[in-house]
Amino acid sequence: MNRFMAAALACAASVLALDAASAQTVLRLSHSYTDGDTRDLWADRIAEIVAEKTRGAVTVEVYPNQQLAKARSQADFLARDRIDMSIYPLPWLSGKVPMAEIGALPGLVATPQDGIVWRERRIWPMLQEAVSEAGVVFAGGGWAMGTIGNRGEAITLPEHLDGHKVRGLGKATEIMMNGYGATITSLPASEIYQSLQTGVLTGVMTIYASFEGYNLQEVVDHLMVGPGFVGAMHAVLLAPGVEEKIGKEHYATLMDAIAESEVWFADRTMEDNKRITESFRSAGVTIHELSQDQVARWHEAAREHAWAFFRESVPNGDEVLKAVEQPLQ
Repeated sequence: MNRFMAAALACAASVLALDAASAQTVLRLSHSYTDGDTRDLWADRIAEIVAEKTRGAVTVEVYPNQQLAKARSQADFLARDRIDMSIYPLPWLSGKVPMAEIGALPGLVATPQDGIVWRERRIWPMLQEAVSEAGVVFAGGGWAMGTIGNRGEAITLPEHLDGHKVRGLGKATEIMMNGYGATITSLPASEIYQSLQTGVLTGVMTIYASFEGYNLQEVVDHLMVGPGFVGAMHAVLLAPGVEEKIGKEHYATLMDAIAESEVWFADRTMEDNKRITESFRSAGVTIHELSQDQVARWHEAAREHAWAFFRESVPNGDEVLKAVEQPLQ
């Protein structure tokens, strides 16, 4: 081989190596929400912060609306490194990780900001360890608050659930509502509108974004608003191979970016909740702003029924609940 051919081959090899290195800087973030949904905008915000902090060395490409994987399948895709990141409802992992049920447990948070402090509590490393059992990395989280909308007589206290036919926000909330006399009907979110319209349901507990996304202002008479008692924790999950893919320094930066984005998400969801409330009011729905006493009553109901279920069904459930309030040592 002459020196010119050797030089040419060396140059070509260098180009290929650079191309490969460049490809490794792209992270694919998949989620199941529509383009423009607040959770989609959260993904965009993470991408912006990562690009800024790494000066473009790491790019996060966002794929909304199940483009890369079906909603619940995204965790399996992550575990096999077929995608790199996902914004994923934490309770969806509860089949493999019982502790993940805490992500829809009522009585834990009143606002999304309450969930931000979990990073400073013992619950955070416990969640990281538990979620790793599903083969993925728990990198961050944010709460989208939920509430109750219904037809007929207004529901503003747990006692008002008696006689209603409702769909809950996860197993724990359904146990709580059933404990106060509600009949539970489990059905896909896509069927909520028709079920309220036809009387199969008379009430529903879900997050504000779903009330808006499914146009439930057309089929409910009442909506509870204000400081809440239930939310849905959305986790930012990573594939196990991400750290090796982008290197330790950029991985640490990615983790910092995710933590920073949580404050943005909490503030944005609160703004959305107010906007959605006014939209429902304008549509003729009667808005019920809960007093502190009413909120406290819902928290008591959660502890009485939902927390009892959590303690019984989750290994070391009582210890997990205590960890929510215990600071990291």
